[in-house]
Amino acid sequence: AIKRKGDLYSMNELQRQYAYPLCIQLTIGESIYEPEFIKLLELLKVHGFYGVELNSIDFESLPPLELKSLLDQYDLRLTMVASGAYSKRHGLSISHEDESIRIQSVKALSQMIDFAGAIDAGVVCGFIKGDGNGNPDICRSQIKKSLKELKAGGYFHKAPVYIEATNHYEALLANTLEDAASFTINIGESFFILPDTYHMNIEEANIYAALQKHQGLYHNVHLSDNTRYYPGFGAIDLPGILRFLKAIGYEGTISIEGRNYGAITDDIQYSANYLKALTPLL
Repeated sequence: AIKRKGDLYSMNELQRQYAYPLCIQLTIGESIYEPEFIKLLELLKVHGFYGVELNSIDFESLPPLELKSLLDQYDLRLTMVASGAYSKRHGLSISHEDESIRIQSVKALSQMIDFAGAIDAGVVCGFIKGDGNGNPDICRSQIKKSLKELKAGGYFHKAPVYIEATNHYEALLANTLEDAASFTINIGESFFILPDTYHMNIEEANIYAALQKHQGLYHNVHLSDNTRYYPGFGAIDLPGILRFLKAIGYEGTISIEGRNYGAITDDIQYSANYLKALTPLL
């Protein structure tokens, strides 16, 4: 078992084949019972995945407890609610210069937190933190205002929220782990950062130094290669990164996230086997 914030990960034999509890980010359509989604859950169970990060375009119609029950059937749990698909569809940004859009975005993020809290998951504050446009000073002020409102509403007590460090081509704010960590100041509670190897490969002068400096502020790491494909389809030294995480005592989860090189089922199998083969070497 692996400790995280005082809890224990309960894993079966298949899930223990990986260096860390292995998760994956998936996008879901209008129903959790879509045949393609069920096939993916079956595949994840066969390969010993621990959890799922869910990107949905329609959280309002998703029944959280029903989703939990479905995932339980495949020895999976919802580890994260991702904000990207929903935010892009509705043009949301908690750092937007337009106050009406900012307020609407805070409301949406609070609803995601409620959803995640109902089934013991976290929330990825990724694209919803804002895209690459706007005045940096105004947007930084706006996002701080949004986070203060969420804190005042008690939302960080309901579910942990992770602000993702995203490269400067995609986001104006929180490009490095250092910048992402700056937003956790004066928030406290369950507000963390989320490292992503693809973004770190662009933004960080030293990936290892950044991970070490901010250890304790993250409990999940996104693994994505420099090509933005799944791990194993690129040139990032992911074995070295995983070995380093072991060395500094990291005890969280890792999540496959990115675009697909081929069919998603083939990519999952390839990447899972790639990561499985690394475990004895770490």
